[in-house]
Amino acid sequence: MEPLAVDLLLLRALETPGLRIVPGRALMARVVQADGAGRGALSIAGLVIEAELPKNVRTGQELRLVVRDVSGGRVLLSLSDQEPVAAPPASVLLPGGGGVRVSEREASPAGAGADGVHTLALRYDAPTVGAVDLHFRLDAGSLQVAVTVAAGEPLQFATAAADSLRQALSDTVERTVSVTVEGRYEPLDVYA
Repeated sequence: MEPLAVDLLLLRALETPGLRIVPGRALMARVVQADGAGRGALSIAGLVIEAELPKNVRTGQELRLVVRDVSGGRVLLSLSDQEPVAAPPASVLLPGGGGVRVSEREASPAGAGADGVHTLALRYDAPTVGAVDLHFRLDAGSLQVAVTVAAGEPLQFATAAADSLRQALSDTVERTVSVTVEGRYEPLDVYA
């Protein structure tokens, strides 16, 4: 079980009366960046933290970590015995980091007909802004796209780019296109 080391001051920003960073505490993290040489960044409860990582950890992985030691301004974490190391097989890794996977796909009974409604949901695990959920609904006359991202900077960026996305899609699909953007307010996922 290779250790992961992170800065104690950064993790202290996560502490609340119900969450203490102490040995034995389990935390969920997503690997935002991994260089394969032992350096990278983790996203824990939406906070991106630089970390020393095992060489087998890959960008986009979800990790269950256990606090092993808190001392000297550093927190030593380790992968839980229950955590698989490989990236999920349904995810396609993309150049530059991140990955995309289909989370839902269906067509109405009319299916391939002109009246058919098709839906597709994708999750893009972006290395810099985290998970971007895209839900497409296509019918004979329109395309509706719902974008869900983390609150804060990712939400501001997505909101600012929504009209450009709508225009690009309108030019391509030759249908009425609507794009909505909303923030994802994820609960803190902590194991005791």
